[in-house]
Parts: sequence; structure tokens; C-alpha cells
Amino acid sequence: MKYLMIIIICFLIALAVDVMGVFILQSLDQIGTADTDMKNLPYGIAIGFNLLLALGTLPIFLNLRPWFKDNLIRSALSFFLLPLVIMIYLAFSLEEEALVGVGFCTPYFIALLVLFIRFRNQTFV
Repeated sequence: MKYLMIIIICFLIALAVDVMGVFILQSLDQIGTADTDMKNLPYGIAIGFNLLLALGTLPIFLNLRPWFKDNLIRSALSFFLLPLVIMIYLAFSLEEEALVGVGFCTPYFIALLVLFIRFRNQTFV
């Protein structure tokens, strides 16, 4: 249950930060300035990016095995490898807007890093 809570907490924190960021950028007329049906598309993109990252964090359940959890490298890879690959893929697929894609992913990685450090400290105390 602890691992599922890590994924859910990361998703919710990153989603809140991303949606707030999109709201602020739209209120400053930095994005979504055209009067079209696609004006609120950045909200959906932010939710989609965070959902992909949350699904990419599912290998965290490998830490249920003691031989996996005790090794720092394996544990870190289970937390970060697949989300990093997803972020790099999204950055390259957006081409001109790569910085926006990385910006949507950054809050997730910050929350995941904080929870990983907390997880490692609780494991060996």
C-alpha cells in the first residue's frame, strides 16, 4: 500500500502544480490566446503527461522484494528509469515545445525524488 500511495501522492502533487501553472500562464495570455475550441488543451496535456508518468512509476512495486529494495541502484532505477524514458520520449516528440513537455514533467520528478529519499531513509532506520 505504501508504494501505491507514493505513486498517487506524486501524481496529485504534480497535477496540482501543473494545472496551477497552466492557469497562471493562460491568465497572463502566454498560452491559449486564440479563441478556438483548443484553448483548454494544455490542461488535458498536463493531465496526460502526469498520468503517463504515474503509470511509468509502476515498477516501484519491485521494491516489495527484499533483494531489490536493499540495493540502492536497483531501487533508484525502479523509481526513476521508466519515467525518465517517458519524459525524454515526450520531449523529443514535441520538438519545438520540448521545454513545455519537460516543464510538465518536472513537478512529478521533484515529488518522486522527495518521496524516494523519504522511502530510503525509512527503509534503513
